[in-house]
Amino acid sequence: MRLFSPLALLFILSTTTLSFAVAQETVAEAAEVVDDTAQESSSATVDAAASATANDATEPEANAVKEEEQKDEEEVISLDDEEESPASEEPTKTDDAAEAAAPSDASAAAATATAAAAATEPEKEEEPAEKVEEKVKEEVAPVQTGPFIDIFGEQLLSLQMVDETHAQLVAHYTNEALSGKKVVGLYFSADWCGPCRQFTPDLVNFYNKMNSRRGKENDFEIVWISRCRDMDSYGQYFTQMNWLALPPQEAMGQRGQMLSNKYKVKGIPTLVLLDEVGNVITTDGRNKIPMDKAGIGFPWRNPLATLYITVIPKSLRLMIKSQIEGVKSQILGVLRGATGQATA
Repeated sequence: MRLFSPLALLFILSTTTLSFAVAQETVAEAAEVVDDTAQESSSATVDAAASATANDATEPEANAVKEEEQKDEEEVISLDDEEESPASEEPTKTDDAAEAAAPSDASAAAATATAAAAATEPEKEEEPAEKVEEKVKEEVAPVQTGPFIDIFGEQLLSLQMVDETHAQLVAHYTNEALSGKKVVGLYFSADWCGPCRQFTPDLVNFYNKMNSRRGKENDFEIVWISRCRDMDSYGQYFTQMNWLALPPQEAMGQRGQMLSNKYKVKGIPTLVLLDEVGNVITTDGRNKIPMDKAGIGFPWRNPLATLYITVIPKSLRLMIKSQIEGVKSQILGVLRGATGQATA
């Protein structure tokens, strides 16, 4: 075995010691680096947390500022829209400003549409009131049937005084005007007829007296069938009456002539009285009134007619009347056909 010299041993020992010291220094430096890194990391974490906290604290303020800026932009945009400034003079808008401007544009468009609708409303109101009233009447006019519609037509007139010197004609639906009336008179009269002018005031007094009887209030109605020659005479003569009238174009036209023929009117004044279903009570009311001014026997039915009305209800009397009218029309048709064939 070969022995190392003292010098070699000393060299080896010094080298080992130096290596051990270098290793310790290296380990110490590494530990310091690790500690520094850990401290930097913790500092960064703390700084990040603090920054996040600060951001969280300042974010509402930033949002509030941003919302106020957007509101200001919207207000500026609305003012620009109202002033209708040219597009070339407007500044370039960002996406946020464009989104904020959209509601303002919609509001401006709605305001424009409302203004246009308001501008067109006066044009609609310029339509004549008479045409509007006629349209309303046509839309709501009820369908009327019954014996008095066959006799008088759809409408009757009354005279309403506007003041002491002016009056106006008021139209009424026939069935409504005659609803509940027990006796209906047809008064054939004219302003140019002297006896008519004398009898009319007496008839007015009698009419008022019959309609004021206890238990029989407003049971009596009169319809004037004018035989006047023009509208002015019609209006002036109507002011002396307080009952209903056939429209002048009807009374002075075909319907007036038809009623004269139906009730065999030979002269005027003539007063024909009908019951509530249109059956004739008397055609001689003109002579009955002077003989019974108190109306004790009014409406002067014969005893058999009174018994018939008392026993037979109104609905059944209407049915019997319609059946009789139908048979009568058939008989008249057959007779006319036979007469025409014989003539041929």
